[in-house]
Amino acid sequence: MLLPKDSIAFTDALADVLRLPDETLAMSYIYLNKYTRFQKSSTAPDPLDSYTLALATLSLASKSTESPRRLREILLPAHRLLHPSPAAQHDTSNTLAGPLKIPSEAYDVLRATLVQAELMLLRVLGFELRLPTPMEYLSRYLERAMQDVSDAGEDYEAWGKEERAEYGVAEGGWIESGLGRRAREKAVSACKNYQLANLFPARAVALGCVYEALNERGLTVQEDMAEWVDHISSGKVDLEDFEEVTLEIHKH
Repeated sequence: MLLPKDSIAFTDALADVLRLPDETLAMSYIYLNKYTRFQKSSTAPDPLDSYTLALATLSLASKSTESPRRLREILLPAHRLLHPSPAAQHDTSNTLAGPLKIPSEAYDVLRATLVQAELMLLRVLGFELRLPTPMEYLSRYLERAMQDVSDAGEDYEAWGKEERAEYGVAEGGWIESGLGRRAREKAVSACKNYQLANLFPARAVALGCVYEALNERGLTVQEDMAEWVDHISSGKVDLEDFEEVTLEIHKH
């Protein structure tokens, strides 16, 4: 049996169980850090524990990224993750112990708690759920970064679907390549970072993730860095932001 060591591990594991895309997980961490920023400036006690907040952020993110999951789909595996021990089934003093069943008092309590947590989070977010994330920019930045190499090779995107399948060509373009998967991992990780999620534009974070993924794979930028940043981002990322972002990503 498995038990998450903290609410971050819990969120990651639950997202995997629910087969949620990286975009949803990244958005959930953006919500989490927006909420954390709000609480830092509030004098009132935090009404949400870290696990309830994790459920609320993941549930709302699934809706805003068009990967909706019903509350029962979320609560059943979430409860099992937090209560994995068979011994808990014999704890009759705790109505939330043991396997979660529907219908049951325990399920009704947890569902009502999650609904209230979502409402609190919505108010903190100002009911604005479609927030920018680094995931939106990764694909185009990867394609621009690798364009020179791509142009020298075969244009697999011009092939028909059957021909690509016959020759075992991986689908999805650069974002589904090994480089793209590493950049996505870095982008999700960046969204967990309070500073990167709150203090820098999503474009700058995305470009920083691409740059660090390139470096990890032994690919170094040969042109002037200011020119490269300007080219890849179409002039929409400030060089100073990019440098600060890459430094923060590299530290983690």
